[in-house]
Amino acid sequence: MDLAPVPGFNPTPAQLRRRGVALVVVVALIAVAVWGYNTYRPRDEFSLTLRTPSVAAGVTEGSAVRIQGIKVGTVTGLSRLAHGVQGVRLTLDGPQGRSLTNNVQADFAAGNLFGVSEVILTPHDGGGSLVDGAELSPSKPIADSTVANMIATIGDVNDDALRPHMSRILMNVDASSKAMLPLLTTLGSVTQAVKDTQRVSTAKTFPIIARTLDAADSSVAQMIPAVGSAAYFPPLHNGDSKKTIEMQHGINDESTGLLAGLQAILTPEALASLKTLTPVGVSLLKPILGAFPDGSARGVGVQLSQLLDNVRRAMPNTPNGPVLNLRLSVDYPAIGAALPQGADVPPNRAAAAKPGTATEARPAAPSPSTP
Repeated sequence: MDLAPVPGFNPTPAQLRRRGVALVVVVALIAVAVWGYNTYRPRDEFSLTLRTPSVAAGVTEGSAVRIQGIKVGTVTGLSRLAHGVQGVRLTLDGPQGRSLTNNVQADFAAGNLFGVSEVILTPHDGGGSLVDGAELSPSKPIADSTVANMIATIGDVNDDALRPHMSRILMNVDASSKAMLPLLTTLGSVTQAVKDTQRVSTAKTFPIIARTLDAADSSVAQMIPAVGSAAYFPPLHNGDSKKTIEMQHGINDESTGLLAGLQAILTPEALASLKTLTPVGVSLLKPILGAFPDGSARGVGVQLSQLLDNVRRAMPNTPNGPVLNLRLSVDYPAIGAALPQGADVPPNRAAAAKPGTATEARPAAPSPSTP
């Protein structure tokens, strides 16, 4: 066996074994001495045997013996005496036992709420002294009040603890159940919806969901350092970035910053004016919205958008600026003859034009003088 060297302590294995055996022997001797003292030490005890026709259920060896609520001893044995009489041997504390006389009353009673039986002794005045080991037949028959005593104890607990607080407990339970009812209803609805729409068995979907959550967990774990590094980007905190400083000044400057402007605009008077203006604006918008049937407002918006697109297409952008393209239909021959005939109008078409028909004219090429 390898031993870790300790400065000043380097015993051999044989010495260690001898010391271990000596330690075990010393501990055993101490334990035997304590047991012998507790077992054979002189005790001031007083024994007494009660004669009774029957013994209450639960009265066994080790049951407590009490006088006026104080435990003074234990039951150390049950025996059968002559003529169908039972003997209950009591071992009492010496002074307590020697203070008893033969004018003592004994009862079997429940010592607690759970019905653990005990022997209750009630001394009375008068009577002769008892000697150690005496057999006593009480003047009154020994009463078995274990059940009655237990019922009385339960009644006391009910009156003192349960009844005053039971209504509050029931109210709390009712309030808690009502608070949980929407959640339970939602869970039930979700479960029913899943059951109605499910086409794939849960045995197949759960592994996929588990793998998805696992992958999401790793993805989030990889993203967190990047987000953390962006949050702790040095120029945002140490003032090295001029753009950052300018942006902060633009927001936080008390005289020209964004927050200062908002504070100047959103004054209490302005907010009060908004409270007054809002109902008026709603009243003005209601007739405008009511002028459009359901869905026509969207159609008007589309038409306006198309009109703006047509105007933009009719004014293409050229090196000399936007130029308007115009298509004009004229129903008067004199005006049509006065218009220039460009390459876009074939000669035979112009010659074939009859009085009273439309003639189309368009500039052959845009010029700066005719925008």
